[in-house]
Amino acid sequence: MDSVLINRVFNYRQTIDFKQFPDELSYYTRFYINKTRRNPILWAIPSMYRIARHSQREFAGETWYKFKANSEEKIIEQVNIETESRVHSVMGTVENYLKPDIYDVLMTQNGVLSPFNRLNAVYYKYEITRLSSNNAELTFRPRVYNTKLVRGSAVVDPKTGRIISVTFFGEFDMIRFTLSATMGEEGPKSLFPVRCDIHSRFKFLGNRIETDHYSRYALPQILNDSIRDSEDKALMDSLRPEPLPEKIAMLYHEKDSLDSIAWANRDTSSVERKPNLVKKILWDSFADHLLNRTRMSLGNDQSYIRLDPLLNPLYFGYNNNKGITYKIKLRLVYAFNDNQDIYMQFKGGYAFKQKQFYFNVPYRFTFNKKRDGYVELTVGNGNRISNSSVRERLQEIHKDSLQKLNWDSLQLDYFKDFHIRGFAHHNINDHISIGGGFNFHRRTPVDYNSFHETKSATDYRSFAPFLELQYRPWGWKSIILTGSYERGIKNIARSDMEYERIELDASWKELLNPLRILSMRLGTGFYTNREKTAYFLDYSNFSRDNIPGGWNDDWSGDFQVLDSHFYNSSKYYIRGNITYESPLLIAYRLPVVGRFLESERIYTNILKSSQVNPYVEFGYGFTNRIFSMGVFLGLNNWKYDGMGFQFGFELFNRW
Repeated sequence: MDSVLINRVFNYRQTIDFKQFPDELSYYTRFYINKTRRNPILWAIPSMYRIARHSQREFAGETWYKFKANSEEKIIEQVNIETESRVHSVMGTVENYLKPDIYDVLMTQNGVLSPFNRLNAVYYKYEITRLSSNNAELTFRPRVYNTKLVRGSAVVDPKTGRIISVTFFGEFDMIRFTLSATMGEEGPKSLFPVRCDIHSRFKFLGNRIETDHYSRYALPQILNDSIRDSEDKALMDSLRPEPLPEKIAMLYHEKDSLDSIAWANRDTSSVERKPNLVKKILWDSFADHLLNRTRMSLGNDQSYIRLDPLLNPLYFGYNNNKGITYKIKLRLVYAFNDNQDIYMQFKGGYAFKQKQFYFNVPYRFTFNKKRDGYVELTVGNGNRISNSSVRERLQEIHKDSLQKLNWDSLQLDYFKDFHIRGFAHHNINDHISIGGGFNFHRRTPVDYNSFHETKSATDYRSFAPFLELQYRPWGWKSIILTGSYERGIKNIARSDMEYERIELDASWKELLNPLRILSMRLGTGFYTNREKTAYFLDYSNFSRDNIPGGWNDDWSGDFQVLDSHFYNSSKYYIRGNITYESPLLIAYRLPVVGRFLESERIYTNILKSSQVNPYVEFGYGFTNRIFSMGVFLGLNNWKYDGMGFQFGFELFNRW
C-alpha cells in the first residue's frame, strides 16, 4: 500500500490538464521582519542596508499582485503598503519559497529538491500513516542530511495522490525555514498552494533576523491593469483577504501616528530640514548603491540599469595565474519593444598579482529577438599574452649592434592586449546561424623599459575580418557545430600582421535529468598562413577568461593549470573537455561538511598542440552557500605539471 500511494503522488502531476489554468488571477502577500540582533556587518549583506540603517527593529508590509498567463509582463505589482519604503525587498530570497512547485524536481528557484518528484526519491525515506478513508499522512526525511533536502509531512488523498496540505522544515542559503502550504482542490490549481505561510530565521556573525511571510493565491478580486504601484491604504483594506495579525496592525498604527505628527510640523525651518536632505542624498542614496545590488527601471519593466555592489568583500576570487581578483558588473538594458532592445554590460576586475585592471564591455543592438539577430561591439583589454618568439626575433635582429646587452635580464615576453570586436549574428532557422565581423588587437609590452633598451617597437597591431557558421543538426537541444575563418590584413588601423586562421568547435550539453548535466566540448584551431612577424596567435575558442565569475561562469571549458603562454604560442591545437555535474555526487556523504555541499563537478580536459603532446587536466569542484572551489591536477606528456585552484565567493550570490 505504501509504494502504491507514493507512486500516485509521483504521478499526480501527469493527470492534470493545464488547459484549464485561468488566464488571470490575483494574489496577496504579507511580510513581517524583526531584527532581534544586529551589528555593523548587517550593512554589507545584500538587501539588508534598508533595515540596517534604522534604529527600529520591526517592519511590515503587504502587496497585491495580478498574474497574467498570456502576457509578456506576467506579474503586475498593483498595490503596495509598507511601514518603511522599499523594505519588502529585504530578505527577498524568502519570497521564492512562497510559490513552491512541490511536484517539480526543484521545489523552489533556489534549488531545494522536492520529495514529491520521482527523480528525488533516492534522497528521501517515506512513511505512511492512515488517518481516515479520505486522507493519509505521508512523512518524509532525507537519507543523508543536506541543505538541498527538507523534512516534514503531508496530508494526501489516497485515491488520487493529490497533496491536500504540506509542512516542510529546511535550511538553505543561510536561512532556516518552516513552510506550511494548503493546496488547491482541483485541476491545475491543485498543483499550487492557495495559501502559504513561512517562518524563517537568518543568523550570520552575530546578526539575527526573523521573518513571517504569508500569501494567498487565486483570489476573486481582479483589479484593472491601470492600477499599478499604488500606495492606497484604503484600497488595500478593501482587498485584504483576512484581518491583520495584531503585531502588524500595531506597526501600522505607530506609522500613522508618526506620519500625522510629521504632517502637523511640516512648516519647520529650512535649517532643521537641511541635515535630513544631506543625509538622504549623500548617505542614504550613496550607501544604498555602494553596499547593495541596485536595479533602476527606465520607464518600463523591460528597460533597466542593474549595478552590483561597488564595495563587497564577497566579490573577491582567486586562481593560480592572476592571484586574488576583485570584480564588478554593470548592466543596462533598454527595450524599444518586445523584439528589439539595446544591451550594454561593463564587466571589470582587478588582478592583484598582475597589477592589472581587466575590463570587457559589450554593446549590443538586438533587431530581431525571435531569430537572435543582433549587432555587437565589444571593447576590452583581456588575454595578457606571453610570446617568446618576440625575444628570439629581437636577438636575431640586434645580435651585432647590441652584443653587450644582458638579454636574460630583460622582460620581453609579456604583453597587454587591448581589443575591439565587431560582430553581427542572425539565425536563419533552428538549424543554421551565420555571423561575421572583425577583430582588432593592439599589443603593448608589460615592461616598456626593456623594449626601449633594445630600441624596438612597442606597438603590435592586427586587424582581421572573420566569418562564422553554426550548424545544429537536431536543433537547439543537441550538438552544436561551429566553424570560423579569420584573415589578418596589413595596413588597416596601422596593423602589421598577416595570417589566416580556421577554428572548428563542437559542443553538447546534455541534461541527463533536470539536476545532472553532462557537458562535452571538442575543438581544433590552426593557422594556414602566418608570416614571421605575426607573433601573436590569439584563438577565439582556446583562451582564458580573465574575469571569472564563480561557479556559473563555466569553469568547464577552460584549463586551470595550463601556463598562459601555451594559449598563444602554438601553431595549432586540439582540445577536448568533459564535465559531469550533479547536486549530490560524492562528498555529500561526508560527516558534518557534506550537508552543506549543494552541487559537485568532475572535470577532464585534454589538449594536444605543437607545444604539448598531450596535456591533461583532471579536476573536482563543489559549491555551497559560502564559496565555490575547484582543485585541478595537470599532466604534461603524462608527467606531473602542477596543481591549480579556482576559488570564488558564492555567499549571498542568490539574494
